[in-house]
Amino acid sequence: MEPEGVKVIKDPEVAKLLSDETRRKMLDLLRHKEMSATDLVKELDKGYSSIMYHLQLLEEADLVMQVRDEIIQKKVQSFYRATAWSFHVSYYIDETMIDDEEYKAWREDLYNRLLEGLSAYGIEVPPDQKSRAKELVGKLYIKQKKEFEERQEMRESEIQLEPHIGRSIAHILANVRLIKDNEYKKAAEELISILNL
Repeated sequence: MEPEGVKVIKDPEVAKLLSDETRRKMLDLLRHKEMSATDLVKELDKGYSSIMYHLQLLEEADLVMQVRDEIIQKKVQSFYRATAWSFHVSYYIDETMIDDEEYKAWREDLYNRLLEGLSAYGIEVPPDQKSRAKELVGKLYIKQKKEFEERQEMRESEIQLEPHIGRSIAHILANVRLIKDNEYKKAAEELISILNL
């Protein structure tokens, strides 16, 4: 069974599951192919009981599903697959969990990783501007996420599109709408100035 295109996560408890690096790695692997718990143990170098624990949490949250059972060396092994190609934590969660310490720590880590990731594009943030740049990156990220999610939700599900085509259209429409958002433009212009783009 093929995963759906994009799944928007609106449940705060499900969103918290994604704060764990092992679960994020499992989802990434399971987006691409079916794997058994044994396969995941080998791939992630984790214990079997740990992998099963994470699989159970992900399955209960409808992020992965069991797709088949196979008998291997006289043992039944279940195979799992991610339920979507891409998972997006709703902007709504960011607004509702503003006071949750665990979520704030996850969001702070995400913003730090986004800022550090700029170096992969040859962009170095001036040390005295890192705090402001991180704030701006976070603001732009949330606004893009909100627009993307709203475009995804307006899509007519009965019209079949390849997953990357559907995501690309949603991103294009989100960007077109963001051009009209003065707060977004102001934050983008300030970030352009800081990053000397």
